[in-house]
Amino acid sequence: MKTPRVETRRLILRNPLPSDAKTYSKAEISYYSTGKINTEEKARKHIKKSLKDKQSFEWGLFLKENGELIGIVELDHLSWFNHNAGEMSHHIKRKYQKQGYGTESATALINYCFKKMNLKKIYADTNPDNKGAQKLLKKLGFKLEGRIRERHFINGKWVDELDYGLLKREWKK
Repeated sequence: MKTPRVETRRLILRNPLPSDAKTYSKAEISYYSTGKINTEEKARKHIKKSLKDKQSFEWGLFLKENGELIGIVELDHLSWFNHNAGEMSHHIKRKYQKQGYGTESATALINYCFKKMNLKKIYADTNPDNKGAQKLLKKLGFKLEGRIRERHFINGKWVDELDYGLLKREWKK
């Protein structure tokens, strides 16, 4: 699905384009650096597929100052019929973490979701070891809704999942 362009003070959030494939394949961003999208061709296929997906949006986070890709923000699992809800996920290059880019891009995305898309709820999950993600979600007003024990098998061990949610009426930005 064509992702709407959103701008913040320091970032441009826009659709990844096939011409961004080389940058995506070398982005060192969470999902992309796990080996699943580690070549330019795999990145190009992923980007083309994401443009056709009707249940999700994917924004590349590009610095306004130089156009560098520093992260990805996704809005997945859109449920229009029952909940008007979607799942937000963030992946930011390590060297750009703890500089406010997560807060800045998430705030823009949440505003877009609640004001333009009229979603009722945004949810997100993380593992208990990801203290940075938990801190960001709490800062944005997300509430811890539950823990799913041994949800994912990561690096040879079972890991719990923490589930967070933010209702439109709770959003204060």
